Amino acid sequence: MHIPDRHELNAGWTLPKAYGIDRLVLLPKDPHWLFAYWETTPGLIESLAAQHQAWCAGRTVLRTFNLDFKSFKTIDLAADTDNWYVNVEMADCSYKAELGRLLPDNRFISMLSSNIVRTPRDSLSSIIDPRWKMFPFWQHRYYRMISGLSSYELFNREKH
Repeated sequence: MHIPDRHELNAGWTLPKAYGIDRLVLLPKDPHWLFAYWETTPGLIESLAAQHQAWCAGRTVLRTFNLDFKSFKTIDLAADTDNWYVNVEMADCSYKAELGRLLPDNRFISMLSSNIVRTPRDSLSSIIDPRWKMFPFWQHRYYRMISGLSSYELFNREKH
């Protein structure tokens, strides 16, 4: 079997700058950061600009919605921006994003809506599986973190 070398794999091809698809994708990076990237086609922008007279006077924004706490954050963007890292305060929450224009009269016109993502937890689980054995050193630290008691104190409290 022929194994291609790196020159054959590259072969002078490059990835396109755009794919011609209107989309906004949201990805969880870690418990406190999301990454959003998007593409808007000229057709979408022209269509929305024709529908709203104040379109040119507005500004492009990215809104991230915390679906668990029913709150949102608005981030101002430069016109040519196509991705953004979003800092979120709450871990272990569901988020959604919308790319749009904020018009001078504070109306938000949505251009694109993202998928829903959930950020991971930023702490240890409070569920203790008795079948899982920890090393005594970690067991002591873990139980103290979740209960405020050492494993010895917790064990003696459960005995009585």
